[in-house]
Amino acid sequence: MGFRISWVASQEIAADELIRTADKQRTKKRDEIPDLSWYLLELPPWELILADGRDNYRDLGRTYAKNLSAGGRETLFFRCSDTFMKTDLRCYRDGQEAWSIIYKGDEETKEPTLNGEVPEMVHEILAQLKAKQEQDGADHMYELTAEVGQSLTGFRHDKDPETSDPRPFQVLT
Repeated sequence: MGFRISWVASQEIAADELIRTADKQRTKKRDEIPDLSWYLLELPPWELILADGRDNYRDLGRTYAKNLSAGGRETLFFRCSDTFMKTDLRCYRDGQEAWSIIYKGDEETKEPTLNGEVPEMVHEILAQLKAKQEQDGADHMYELTAEVGQSLTGFRHDKDPETSDPRPFQVLT
C-alpha cells in the first residue's frame, strides 16, 4: 500500500491563506503523524499544507501550487504514490513552473526527469542515490524528490519533522 501524499509549501504565504485557498478550516485536533486527512504543518520559515491518503492526495494538485505562486511568490509542490512508484517535486514562481523533478518507477530508464534550473543540491543528492543504487540494486531514484523536499523545507513525508511540538500536524477539515 505505502504512502500517497501531496503537499504544498511556501515561505512567502501565510498558513491562513494556504488553508483558505484550499477551502479547508482549522480544527483543534493535532496529530503526531499524518494519517489519511488534510493537515497544516508549520516549520518556520515554511508553511505546508498536506493531503494524506488515496482519498485526499489527488485533491491537492499542482494547479493549487501554481495559482498560489502568482504575484512573484514561490511555492513547492510534492506528490508521491508508493503504489505506482511515481513522484514529483515542482517549484512554481509567479504562476509558472520554474523547475521540476519527475520520477516514474515503471519506466525502463529508472531515471528522473529534471526540468528547468533545479537547485545544485539536486545533482549532489542524485549522485549519492545513484551510487547507492549501484551498490545494492534497489530503486533509490524514487527517493530523490523526498530527499530534495526535505533538504529545502525540513519535511519528509516518511520521517518525523524536527520540531519541539510532539503533535506538529494540525488537522484540517
